[in-house]
Amino acid sequence: MKNLIKIKLLTDKKILEETLCRMGVANKKDKIIYPSCYLYEIENEFYIIHFKQLFLITRNDSYNNVSDDDLQRRNSIIFCLKNWGLVDADDEEIEPHNKFIFILPFKDKNDWIIRHKFNFSFGDK
Repeated sequence: MKNLIKIKLLTDKKILEETLCRMGVANKKDKIIYPSCYLYEIENEFYIIHFKQLFLITRNDSYNNVSDDDLQRRNSIIFCLKNWGLVDADDEEIEPHNKFIFILPFKDKNDWIIRHKFNFSFGDK
């Protein structure tokens, strides 16, 4: 699949997954956050991918509705993660990274609902 961005983990995988759950699109009135991206592993290589890309990878009957805005949002998330020292990624691949994303502070996490748009098995979480 094209448009995947490979990253190098610079922190524990579970920390990165938890952080990604707090980054995306928010309904501030109802305190609901919709995570935009997930960590995806293919043959011991890691990628940050938009949830719509997960549909394309995991479902035979999905259609490609990944927009440029979706990819820009993903790039903005990777840019933040890189700046925070959680991942390493090629700067040229994450351009542009100017899409607004909501980041729920960890201290406020229990006051919000995290609603995933992709039914993703998180194992022992």
